[in-house]
Amino acid sequence: MTKKFSNKYETDDSPLAAAIFKVRGVSEVMLGSNHVTVTKKQTMDWELIQPNVELVISQFYAAGLKAVRDGVMEREAATSRPAPVEGSTEALILELLEERVRPFVQQDGGDVEFDHFDSADGTLYLRMHGACSGCPKSSVTLQHGIKNLMEHYIPEVKNVLPVEEEDGTPHPH
Repeated sequence: MTKKFSNKYETDDSPLAAAIFKVRGVSEVMLGSNHVTVTKKQTMDWELIQPNVELVISQFYAAGLKAVRDGVMEREAATSRPAPVEGSTEALILELLEERVRPFVQQDGGDVEFDHFDSADGTLYLRMHGACSGCPKSSVTLQHGIKNLMEHYIPEVKNVLPVEEEDGTPHPH
């Protein structure tokens, strides 16, 4: 599970995210099970903030602190959408995303989250997070990487579209 923090006021559940937001120029922090993605403000140069971000993260883990408070991920999992019916198209999509898509996207500092599948027209709607959100190459990742993979393994998927964070509406590229 990935947890995203869009500002310092959302970090009550994560001491690590709170510490990273103390670095001037940080605009978003995303914590995954095996990665941390830090997004900078557009007005900042990464070269200026990267050493400070790396120092904060290394000192945090060297101190043996927990990135997220106990029980937070379990609480979020309990309040998330119910699991799809086993063997359904949605279940197959979620399995493919988890096993074949997310690990590769996470290597680049991003993440992909299932939003919904419209069985009427075969459109799969996904949310792009972290480095993938707003990245010009995310449409290539969606249309050529994810779409081709989904169509190959799940013929019911005919199209893949991103859902934008702000308003929750799909935006074809």
